[in-house]
Amino acid sequence: MRLLGRSGFLLAGLVLGSTLVRFAAAGGVHTPWIMPDEVIYGELGKSLYNSGRFEVLHEHIGFFGLVFPALVGGPLSVADLERGYHWLKLLQALVMSLTAVPVYFWARSLVRSGWAFAAAALTVALPGLAYSGLVMTEVAFYPALVLAAWALARALEGPTLRRQGWLVAASALAAMTRLQAFVLLPVFITALVLKAALDLRPRDAFRLWPAGAGLVALAGAWASWRLAADGNLSALFGAYSPAGETSYSASEAGRYALYHAGDLMLMTGVVPLCAVLLLIGLRHERGGLTAYVATALSLCAWLVVEVGVFASRHVGLLAERNLLPLAPVAFVGLAVWLDRGAPRPRLATALVAVGAVALAAALPMGRFAVLEAFPDAFTLQPLIEHAGRHPDLIATLAAGALAAAFALVPRRFVVILPVLLAALFIWISIDVSREILERDRFVQAASTGPDRRWIDRSAHGPVSYLFIGDVNWPAVWQNVFWNRRIERVYDLGSVGVPGGLPQTRVEATPDGRLAGVTTSYLASLYPVTFVGRPIKSVQVGIVLWRLDLPARISVWTQRVAGHVRVLAYGCRGGSLRLRLHGPLPDRVELRRNDSLYARVRLDEGGRWSGTIPARPPRPNGLCTFDVVSAPAVTAPTVAFRR
Repeated sequence: MRLLGRSGFLLAGLVLGSTLVRFAAAGGVHTPWIMPDEVIYGELGKSLYNSGRFEVLHEHIGFFGLVFPALVGGPLSVADLERGYHWLKLLQALVMSLTAVPVYFWARSLVRSGWAFAAAALTVALPGLAYSGLVMTEVAFYPALVLAAWALARALEGPTLRRQGWLVAASALAAMTRLQAFVLLPVFITALVLKAALDLRPRDAFRLWPAGAGLVALAGAWASWRLAADGNLSALFGAYSPAGETSYSASEAGRYALYHAGDLMLMTGVVPLCAVLLLIGLRHERGGLTAYVATALSLCAWLVVEVGVFASRHVGLLAERNLLPLAPVAFVGLAVWLDRGAPRPRLATALVAVGAVALAAALPMGRFAVLEAFPDAFTLQPLIEHAGRHPDLIATLAAGALAAAFALVPRRFVVILPVLLAALFIWISIDVSREILERDRFVQAASTGPDRRWIDRSAHGPVSYLFIGDVNWPAVWQNVFWNRRIERVYDLGSVGVPGGLPQTRVEATPDGRLAGVTTSYLASLYPVTFVGRPIKSVQVGIVLWRLDLPARISVWTQRVAGHVRVLAYGCRGGSLRLRLHGPLPDRVELRRNDSLYARVRLDEGGRWSGTIPARPPRPNGLCTFDVVSAPAVTAPTVAFRR
């Protein structure tokens, strides 16, 4: 009892310490920055708490899962959203850190408490726990899938009805956290076969038929619900229905599965997976050990294939975050291997070590270690930072060094292996946290500025947002997340906000009217001005307007390299004032209403200024002006005066 109490105290201290450290590391994260994922999950959570539905801007956008919106919705629904967002990071740090609990008890059923604690410590040291500062489903999926894996191993070891019931319940929890967990059905079948083969008791597999029936029933209930709601097979994938509507290349999917196997090897630090593979040789230990091995191998194999196939068409890079829960499963195997005295048969050890290095060497890091890869693969951060210094070679050498340590460290010193891994994970975690803070500051500066709720504080009624196709589309998502007064997003013309944000397309009539826009407040980027008055703006050029209804555009200034186009709506007269700068001897073509107005030459100082009088094609019509020049010519002043 004394030992159990001491172990429980240490485990609680580990969870608490991890929670506080991760919360402190995320304290400088002031806004979601993985777009649009974080905002979608946050908005679904708010909607679930406020209306009991899964909606963004009052429109259903598909089923992403139940557990995570239920987790984040509470803190994000409080009156002070900024405070709720801050404390959400503490809750998420606790949820991810709690993964150490099932890992410890799973390992403790197989090894002594010291090694079990080492597995739990590695679980919270993993760089992937930096997701606790982000509104991402990894937060809940990390413990949920580990819990389901532990439940599967326990059911394989002793298939009582109670354990089988826990397996079905844990699998349902994981699946409702992320639909990716439906892979647990083939994992269950494969693990049954492997366990029977390792134990040489094929009849034992039939004792788990209640769990199999329960898992099939869950999958059937899900399929029936989705098909009844949509009728299309792709509906089985919920909000990820494009995954079911895409054709996949077998060769490309196979390559990506291989790439993700190599990434899993690097993410776990090579040694744990090598240890798991060597545990296959301990077949004489039936029961708990073979149940663990069957579970670990089946889960790793199926998840790597599933993620590899998906990434081959929908990611194009390494989707490491979808493999994150496999790391704690491997840490349990490392603890077992160390507890058994780190057995290393020469031939098997050599094959496993060489295979691990070969998997790492097969990764084209020059292609994957890029800035765009960071949100999905935190382990690559050191390679991304040194992308110009042969990342392929660095990854191979790192894997080789870890494989050599696994194979060659004397048995009396094997305790340094988990210490080495913990130090490596902590070093990468610090680097990852620093990069997250840098990206957070950049995104906040480019979207809302320091006053994240600037629209809510300035408007006194519902607000619409008009998107004009600007490059900074994440700013729309950001402002929707932070400002509850935004009720609808419109896109002007034929360019919508990427990422599936519910929006309504509008067109401007020649007199500038925007049919369907009924709110008195409207936010948009500065190149568009409206009939009304601007009441607030942020540095990135987004302006909040108090409109004179009906909503009408006044002037829209469009700029690309070498071309400025000005659209003056409801034009009855006026003129366009221009000031141009550029190198000599550049000529500039000026057009009015799509007809040539004049050709001008820059003066000796590379400047020109003047005006173009408007010629309304008809009363209250649309006047257009075009300035066509070489890309080096700039137009610092473009102003239409009525």
